[in-house]
Amino acid sequence: MKKLFTMMAVSLCGAMAYAQSAISVKDVTLTKGGTGQMEVTIDKPTSNTAFQFDLKLPAKVSVKSAGMKGSYGAGRELKFQQVDPSNNIYRFLSYDNENATLTSDGDGVLITLEAENEAETGKVSLNGTEDQNLVVDPEGTSTKQAGGDVATVTIAEGVSITIGDSKATTFICDKDLDFTDNKDLTAYLVTGIDEDGIWSARISQVPAGTPIYVKGNEAGTFAVATTTLTKTYFKSFLIGNNTDEAISVDPTGSEDKFYFLGTKGFTPFTSARNIGAHKAYIRVAALPAAKAGTDWALSIGEANQTSLCANVDLDFTDQKSVTAYTVIGYENGSLWITPVKRVSAGTPLYIKGPQGDYTIKSAAVQANYANMMVGNNTDEAITIQPTDGLYSNFYVGSKGFTPVTKARTTGAHKAYLQILTSYTAKASVRGSEDIVLNEKVAELSRILFDGDEESATGISRIAAESGNDAWYNLRGQRISTPTRKGLYIKNGKKVVVK
Repeated sequence: MKKLFTMMAVSLCGAMAYAQSAISVKDVTLTKGGTGQMEVTIDKPTSNTAFQFDLKLPAKVSVKSAGMKGSYGAGRELKFQQVDPSNNIYRFLSYDNENATLTSDGDGVLITLEAENEAETGKVSLNGTEDQNLVVDPEGTSTKQAGGDVATVTIAEGVSITIGDSKATTFICDKDLDFTDNKDLTAYLVTGIDEDGIWSARISQVPAGTPIYVKGNEAGTFAVATTTLTKTYFKSFLIGNNTDEAISVDPTGSEDKFYFLGTKGFTPFTSARNIGAHKAYIRVAALPAAKAGTDWALSIGEANQTSLCANVDLDFTDQKSVTAYTVIGYENGSLWITPVKRVSAGTPLYIKGPQGDYTIKSAAVQANYANMMVGNNTDEAITIQPTDGLYSNFYVGSKGFTPVTKARTTGAHKAYLQILTSYTAKASVRGSEDIVLNEKVAELSRILFDGDEESATGISRIAAESGNDAWYNLRGQRISTPTRKGLYIKNGKKVVVK
């Protein structure tokens, strides 16, 4: 094999130009025992049909695989080989059997590197003589690339997460993760689904075994710091495959909705498909039937907070003083709450607002939210105990969420909170003192659907229809008129309804 590379290098060097070309190598971060992708790009790709370069890698870092990046013809081949094991040097060679050129900026090679546990941060260099690092045009003229340090392989503690060209992925692992200072990646829970799409909430620290949706600034493999979390957990509609093998998920016969993360967002699937190792998918109950009815009379006491579980769909959009929340997480005595505007009947809510009486409009809504609250959607009070199976119960008291220390009643159309007992401080279920749980408000972001009739990609088609006076929502569905604030399509243009 080494002889093949030598012969190919000679054949590529029939004529030599001495102007320096650019073979660009980007930095990469690996975790010990982990893998990551290093990107190599070729300058002026549309002028070049072949290229070759030698890379000297840090000790204990090896090439696991390599593939072409960008656009190229069916006749293109890429070969690589470790040509000098003692110095950890690899040679890469790409050529086209029909002498076709590369076709676009960014063309090059994606090299998957693997770091041993003993690996340390080090430099990557274009090694050897200039004759070994070159690009070749269709006429056979070679342009040299000088050697020297071109990139850094950073070895970091933590877990590696790979982001593809779509700049998003799902992930689950058995370690607590900390995204607090991560400038490359952002982690989200999937907390809701409604008529407009799927909703996510950003979190910084992720307990082991929690499936997350991850967004990156660019494609690549990035290190995420590990941490130790003892009293943190979250609710999410993501279901994780926390194994090293792909699993088959078959939604056949279920009334629940299933979505996998595709190149343009979460895509519905209705037949069996594989979910990759340490990946996740969405499983959520089908949207409930709309149940509009009489507007709701809501009273808030002097504590400026209450709970609610109405038996009709509600719309808080026009409420300037009252805010409704679901509870999505518990973190060392703090609750993660998310503001919601439109909720289906039977949704348990935490309500904040000044003392007073309010009228909440009822409007037809279809929505499902991940929620740690439990609702009493009846006209009678119910009795709750301090614990319920694996959970400790809390009610909304005068100072916030307060532990239930003995059997107590929860009023009609009220709600209470459940936290896994193993995550609850012992003091919070002992004695009669109020244990106030602080609040952290999580902002919601929308993840667009992709695929069937629920897809938001229908916007582009509607926008192209001139002279169309009909209103459309972001799912591409025609509506009679907007019933709430937001972005709509009318007359082929995007319109913001305030």
